[in-house]
This record gives sequence, C-alpha cells and structure tokens, in this order.
Amino acid sequence: MTESPDYEVELRDGDFEIRHYPGYILAQVDVEGNFRDAMLRGFSILADYIFGNNRRREEIPMTTPVTGVRLGEEIPMATPVTEEKIPEEGNYRISFTMPSSYTIETLPEPLDKRIRFRAEKNQRFAALKFSGRVNERMAEQKIGELREWLRKNSLKPRSRFIVAQYNHPAVPGFLRRNEILVKI
Repeated sequence: MTESPDYEVELRDGDFEIRHYPGYILAQVDVEGNFRDAMLRGFSILADYIFGNNRRREEIPMTTPVTGVRLGEEIPMATPVTEEKIPEEGNYRISFTMPSSYTIETLPEPLDKRIRFRAEKNQRFAALKFSGRVNERMAEQKIGELREWLRKNSLKPRSRFIVAQYNHPAVPGFLRRNEILVKI
C-alpha cells in the first residue's frame, strides 16, 4: 500500500472536505512548460531522486499524491484568490510527499540541485475529490467548483490551488483518485 499524508476530516459535504494535516515533508522541483509537460518533467526529476539518484544511492518508497501547482504572483495570506486561470505556458511546482519515516535531516541529499525540501505543519485545506484523467481543462473546471464552494461557505483561500493525483498512469480514468486542494 502506498503511503499518503495523514489528515483528519473536519467537515464533509459530498465531494468537498475540510481537512487538518498535522505535518509532512515535500520534495519539490519547479519546471517550465504547459500543464501536461510540466507534470511529466517534474515527476521524472523527483522519481529519479526517490529511485536512488541521491548521495546515498538510497531508494525511497513512493508516496501519494503527486501534486502540481501553477506558480505566479504570490498571494498574501489575507487576500482571496480571484479569477486565477492556468495559462498555456508557465512555471509549475511539482511535489512528492516524503515517507513519514524521514525528517528533513534524514532524507538523502539530492544530486539534482533543483530539488528542495519543505516541511509543512498544522495545515488546514479545503479539498474537492474527483475521478478521471486530469488535464488542464479539467483542473480549471474543478478549481472553479472548489472556488465556488469556498465562496458559498464564506471561506477564503490562502494559497494557490493544488492539483493532486494519487494513481499510477496505467490506472483507468474512472478508477483514478484526484483532488484539488487549497489552504484555508
């Protein structure tokens, strides 16, 4: 079974949830390209790291989800996101969650200097769960749905919207687990 970050569901409303994540570590890389190309490039760089391309030549177990977020103008913590659209070309941050058995100090040092780590603690997220094979158009649609649910529930996003994918590419679309996440 593939490890995912632990969280507690605070509220469930159909496919929408509010969650509390106590803590996790992300391995991240920033890549340029369109939605699909950036995800593939970022995944490849991070997969290379966990499959042993690190100073200790240590393999790290795969975890889920693999996440991607469109980079751009920083969003102040108190400002809601308004009409943000994923452009055709841009910069994306692709992330793997590291297994919970590691700390930032115990993770093997990457040979690829583009990879960096970030520890997250006590985060609250709104999530929208859905199936299918994620593409840019679907991501935009689901972000819009989550943005509307947040508005109706008087919740303000405090980060960029994150596309999270949990399955191996060979899994058929109707069986795939995906989410749109945003800090609140």
